[in-house]
Amino acid sequence: MKTPDRFPLAWPAHRPRTPSSQRRRGQFKSEGKPLSPAEAMVRVEDELERVGGRHPVLSSNLELRLDGRPRGDRAAPADPGVCLYFALKNEPFALACDTYTEAAQNIAALAAHLQATRAITRYGVASAAEQLQAFSALPPPDSAARSWRDVLGFEPNFPGELSVIEAKALIDIRHKTHLKAAHPDKGGTTEAAAELNAAKDAAFAELEAQ
Repeated sequence: MKTPDRFPLAWPAHRPRTPSSQRRRGQFKSEGKPLSPAEAMVRVEDELERVGGRHPVLSSNLELRLDGRPRGDRAAPADPGVCLYFALKNEPFALACDTYTEAAQNIAALAAHLQATRAITRYGVASAAEQLQAFSALPPPDSAARSWRDVLGFEPNFPGELSVIEAKALIDIRHKTHLKAAHPDKGGTTEAAAELNAAKDAAFAELEAQ
C-alpha cells in the first residue's frame, strides 16, 4: 500500500463522508478541559501501540510542524476529517472519522475505538486484527489521480464564493459538455467517460460535505 500523506487529508476512497450538517460536537476532554489535537494524537499513539499496530500515519487537514505535531498558530481546518493508516500483523488498516465538528474530537474517537477493540480482545474470542477486519485493506486515494477540478476543467480555487447550488449547476453543465466529447462515436473512450462521471460524483460529494 502506498504511504498516504499526513497533510492534506487522504480519505479512504470507499468510505462515505459525513455531511457537515450532520456532524456534532464531541465530548472527549482532557482533565475536564477541551482536548487539543496534540493530546488526541498521543491517545491514538498509545492505543495503537497497545493493540500492536505499526507504521502509523495520521492523515488530516491539520497543518503540521516538522516533528509531526499540529501547528498551534493555525485556524481549525474547515474539514475536520481524519484517517489513521497503520499495519497490524502485516495487513494494512485504515480507521477514518469525520463524525465530529473538530479534528481533535475525531482523532480522540479513533483512540476510543482502538481502546474498545482492545477491551473486547480480552475475552479471547477474537484478536484485534479480526475485530478490525472491516477496516482492512483500505488504501488512501491515489494522489497521482487527477482531481475532479482537473478532469472537468475548473480552476484550483473553484467554486470560490459560489453557493453549493450554483457550483453544482456549473459542474453539471461542464460534465455534460465533456461527456458528449468523450462519447466513443466522437472519438472518445469509455475510460474517459467513466473518469468524467467519477469526477462529477467526487465534486458533488465534496460540496455536500462542506
